[in-house]
Amino acid sequence: SVKVAPSVPNTQVWEVRLLKEGHRHFVKTLDTVGAINIWKEERSTMDIMVNGPRAAQVAGILHERDIPYSIAIPDVAVLLEREQGHALSKTFKRSSTFGDHKKMDWQSYHRLDTIYEFMDNLVIEYPYLCSVIVIGKSSEGRDIKMLKISNGNENNVGVWVDGAIHPREWISPAVVTYIADRIVRTFNEQPESVTNKDWYILPVMNPDGYEYTHTHDRMWRKNRRRFGECVGVDLNRNFSYGFGEKGEEGSSDDPGNVFYRGPKAFSEPETAAVRRQILEAKTNFKVFLSFHSYGEVIIFPWGYTSEPCPDYVELLEGGTAMAKAIFNTNGRTYKVGSTKDLMYYASGTSIDWSYAVTNIPYSYMIELRGKTHRFLLPKEEIISTSTEILNGVLRLMDFVDRRCTGTQSCVCPK
Repeated sequence: SVKVAPSVPNTQVWEVRLLKEGHRHFVKTLDTVGAINIWKEERSTMDIMVNGPRAAQVAGILHERDIPYSIAIPDVAVLLEREQGHALSKTFKRSSTFGDHKKMDWQSYHRLDTIYEFMDNLVIEYPYLCSVIVIGKSSEGRDIKMLKISNGNENNVGVWVDGAIHPREWISPAVVTYIADRIVRTFNEQPESVTNKDWYILPVMNPDGYEYTHTHDRMWRKNRRRFGECVGVDLNRNFSYGFGEKGEEGSSDDPGNVFYRGPKAFSEPETAAVRRQILEAKTNFKVFLSFHSYGEVIIFPWGYTSEPCPDYVELLEGGTAMAKAIFNTNGRTYKVGSTKDLMYYASGTSIDWSYAVTNIPYSYMIELRGKTHRFLLPKEEIISTSTEILNGVLRLMDFVDRRCTGTQSCVCPK
């Protein structure tokens, strides 16, 4: 992985255009050998980060292969310094002893201890609605904490919401905690489509990686389990359905690669914890939402194949309902489609697994803002991003209830 800190000058992000067969594979090999860091992969483009000292070499290699690129972020360090002024400079200096926490808000990005304390405080304030469950331990031994919001009605159906499966996507846990906060604090004013759900909310699925992005490498994507000289598994390639499909197009079997899928499905304690929690919960789940960044898209299965999933039209309609509510909030346009429609092959993803194996009919991955700043979304956009997404999620709950009644099976999907 390319290390990034404000002290590395001229680190840039390039948008590479993939015009010919073999271009994609070639760019991925550059990541494996550490020449670049892949930020985003789409059907005809990739975003890559290039360290300043390597820029001329990488540009020459791309030119030799007739792979065009444009500069998307001319100096990553400028954005990082701005972000660190807001968040990291405070947190690096702060000790982790109890009582030294920064209060939870949505004016800045927060460390794991602040997020966990926020969850615990919701339980203290709303014990009749909230409970916190440690669903497992990470590979480095950190708690994986989930918040459950429920009025205790046995007829409720389940909604799963997770964030920070990829730790560099800081806006993800910010949005997930905002959703939790708003649902809890306004529960009595919410429509039945919200209160008749058991909400299972996991703000930070990858706690080791998330902490690592605050202390060592802001652009870290994987978990922190060691494999010889290499570290980490892409947890969103480690689920069982479609695991390893499409070969190197859908994931990687190389531990040095940013998309490394792991030695086998559910090899990682973080994905195994999610699997165990969903399968053992005495809840009939109807909705699975996994929050990522960036790209402003709402994605549904499949990722491992270009074939449409059986409920393609229904999932498209549900995603479109969300996108309309998002647009009506702040005027942001989120595209809707399958993973293969909008991105590229991705094998062993959480939404393919939740849809196919656990039969959760409305399974979506939401790629949040932003298109300009990529992963380094300014803290000033946390609230506006969170409010538009909350409105999208609430609209989806209404959509689902219009298709499903009580504990009966849905009219359309499955």
